[in-house]
Amino acid sequence: MVYTPLPKSYKKTFPFKLSTTSYIYPDHILPNVAMLAPFLDEIELVLFESEGHDNYPDDAQIKGLMSFRLHRDIAFNIHLPMDIFLGDENEEIRTKGIFVAKTIMERTLRLNPSVYVLHFDLRNCSGREEADIEPWRRRLVRSVEEMVQNGIDLNRIAVETLGYPFEWIEDIVEQSGFSICLDIGHILISGQDLRFYLDKYLPKTSIIHLHGFQKGVDHLGIDQLSESTLEMILTHIREYRGIVSLEVFSIEDLKKSLITLEEEWRRR
Repeated sequence: MVYTPLPKSYKKTFPFKLSTTSYIYPDHILPNVAMLAPFLDEIELVLFESEGHDNYPDDAQIKGLMSFRLHRDIAFNIHLPMDIFLGDENEEIRTKGIFVAKTIMERTLRLNPSVYVLHFDLRNCSGREEADIEPWRRRLVRSVEEMVQNGIDLNRIAVETLGYPFEWIEDIVEQSGFSICLDIGHILISGQDLRFYLDKYLPKTSIIHLHGFQKGVDHLGIDQLSESTLEMILTHIREYRGIVSLEVFSIEDLKKSLITLEEEWRRR
């Protein structure tokens, strides 16, 4: 299948490193990387699910990604699978999540990813949100301790802001040495105070997930954000030197996001 490339390169265009996901084109990871590597600073390798190990990068994929990294001037950040439930009541579920994270990190370490992104999901493996926060927090702490015992380097991991107040886990994240993945779409769609998050957490943020939403639909292009919201975001990230990942999943949303980002950045 023939895919249309992006019209221009955005490498080293901004003070931050510009990234997007490995699912822009309807194809596997390597063809996406081949199409995107000439145009961006980084690619977010999104590993949606771990069940059956089908989504674990195999040796051939790792070798291919290594070749891109060495010869195409592209870096990677890795989104760990979303079916990791470190606050689950079931110890086997928590242990499995730690094993999945450790396995993927060991397999991909050769890529020297900028950061691994991890969810501290409020849901359990059945999809039910925990109602009692303190026991959930204690289970998260135990899981983090077990991650360290299993040799996982927490300094390589950013914990993502989700639909609940980040204050619930802020102390765990800070005390454990994690950085923060500031997901702006999640903050907005859940009705939280974006300015508060940017003011408080941006200094500890290693990666930003930037995307728009409309009528409850997330991961749209940033052209769907209001002008005032874009102004707030761009004002805050003027001096930011981490990663900004346009977390969209189609070439049209990516093109619109890149055009909007460039135009709005120049205006300011």
